[in-house]
Amino acid sequence: THVDNGVLLCWFHHRTIDTSGWEIRMIGGAPHVKPPPWLGDPVWRPATQSPTRRTAQLRRQHE
Repeated sequence: THVDNGVLLCWFHHRTIDTSGWEIRMIGGAPHVKPPPWLGDPVWRPATQSPTRRTAQLRRQHE
């Protein structure tokens, strides 16, 4: 475990992520979530729209 892999979650979501069907993981330094199959399109999606994080992600991809 490393702090770069950490994602801030509220108490409720921290306690229910394992039982809710949602998945969360780091891709290119940004958290991505995938909804449970019964909600439709189970595709990994970025959990942030932060321009700063997106710029940093693009820089890492081009290094």
